[in-house]
Parts: sequence; structure tokens; C-alpha cells
Amino acid sequence: MGQRASHYYDTKPAQPKRRFLIKLNIRGQFLEFASSSGVFSKDKVDLGTIVLIDSLELPDSGEVLDMGCGYGAIGIAIAKLYPAIKVTMVDVNPAAVKLVRENIERNDVKNAEVLHSDLYSLLGGRSFDAIVSNPPLAAGYKTIFPMIEGAFGHLREGGFLQIVLRKGVNAIPRKMEDVFQNVTTVSKKSGYRVFRSFKNAPGNAKIRDQHD
Repeated sequence: MGQRASHYYDTKPAQPKRRFLIKLNIRGQFLEFASSSGVFSKDKVDLGTIVLIDSLELPDSGEVLDMGCGYGAIGIAIAKLYPAIKVTMVDVNPAAVKLVRENIERNDVKNAEVLHSDLYSLLGGRSFDAIVSNPPLAAGYKTIFPMIEGAFGHLREGGFLQIVLRKGVNAIPRKMEDVFQNVTTVSKKSGYRVFRSFKNAPGNAKIRDQHD
């Protein structure tokens, strides 16, 4: 993997040149997202995000963190599907954060917030029942590995980290196993894999399906 993707990690991105309106129907929820050039998957919700949302099994209540939220598709979908869950979204790109604020209002979401934060830097000692992410692979391991390492300290006992990756990216689930001592494949679809690691896992989870 190369250097960080500029659209995700520049602290002073170029001014957006185009605006987009994205519509999504997921699990019977009809959502709309304002987007613009300068953010990931600017003109449609990418398939990895949809696969991740479809794979989630969350408690009826609690707190969820969407790490690297972009314009907010994952976090806002969770907030609509689980109205008793408090959702926190973070992104280092100020343009993305501005879009999330707009999209929270656009979708009439009352149980979500967004923070302009470089990974966990503004989260202090907060902890969550789940951390979810569609990590920007172009940002490289030097960004994604600290995200995985930091997740452990920001999860409650029994909480989990769940991420989606394209098929064939094996170093990241192995890092999850190193940090959490467990990782499982919970979904496979259209070239994507969803991996989950528990903080103090139930049973004896192992890596599966990484080389399919």
C-alpha cells in the first residue's frame, strides 16, 4: 500500500467542485446523502459499505463508532435502523464532516453525532459496544493498523470491531487477530469480506476464509 489517500486525509482539501445526491434503500430504510468531489465514493454508496451494513448484528441499545465515516452512509444507516443506539462518526477530512452534519439533518437522525478527528484523537476515554469501518485501503497499513490497535482500548468488554475489505487483503484480518486474539469472517459477497474481532471473544474464534 502506498501513501495516504489525499481525498481522505488532507487536512485542507480542495474546495468541492461538484455536488451529488445519493439515494439508498437498505433494510427498508430510504436514505439520502449529499456528497461532493473530494470524498470517497462521491457519487454512489460503494458495494463494500452496503455489504458491511447488511452484515451487522447490533444490540437494541448501546453505542457504535463509525471510524472514517466519509459522508456518513454507514453511521446514518445504523442510526436509522437502530434508533436506540447512539452513533458517533469520525473523519479526518473536514469536508466529509461537514457533509455528515448535513446528512444527519437530511435524514432526520436524532441519535448520531460527527467529530472531526484523526482516528481516536478526540475520543479521549470513550468506549463503544461496536466499532465499524470501511477502511480506505489507499491510506495504507500505517493508517489502518493504528485504527485496529486503537479499537481495542475503545471497545467495552464483549464489544467488537467489524470491517469490510476486498477479497485478497489478508494482512488486515491477521492484524485483527494479533490485536484481539480472534477474527472471523461474518460475510462474503461480490468480492468483499467482512471481518469481526471481539474484545474477549466468546468461544475460540479463528481466522477463516482469508485465502478463498
